[in-house]
Amino acid sequence: MHEAASRLRSLLDRADIGDLLTEFVHRLDERDFTGYAALFTEDGVLRMPGAEHHGRAGLAEYVSADLGRYHRTHHLSSNHRIAVDGDHATSRSTMHAVHLRGSDDPTDWWAAGGWYDNTYRRVGAGWLIHTVDITPLWLDEGP
Repeated sequence: MHEAASRLRSLLDRADIGDLLTEFVHRLDERDFTGYAALFTEDGVLRMPGAEHHGRAGLAEYVSADLGRYHRTHHLSSNHRIAVDGDHATSRSTMHAVHLRGSDDPTDWWAAGGWYDNTYRRVGAGWLIHTVDITPLWLDEGP
């Protein structure tokens, strides 16, 4: 029975982290930058090429300054590979992010694809993101 309980806990943890990854991208696209920052630990880190932010404090403003200039964004996180080890976890997921520059022309966009490599910590009964490393593999843009 202990093995079954352990397996169930692992499956529930992986489901919770998968839900967290879904919220991660939805809050960006809904422009809920405060809600996005709340998904991180107090000492969380967001890293992307040429820039990074440390700590939950100020993260909403940091992301808003970066993504708030676009009319709309469309972020996808898929193919989640999640590994749980006690109160810590890691994931690698496929990233696809589209940024629409203005409201007048839906062909005026740029996009990036690559990886989200994240770490997580169990906090209370749930999980929070500790680090996000964004690694673009390709860039593209509309005509």
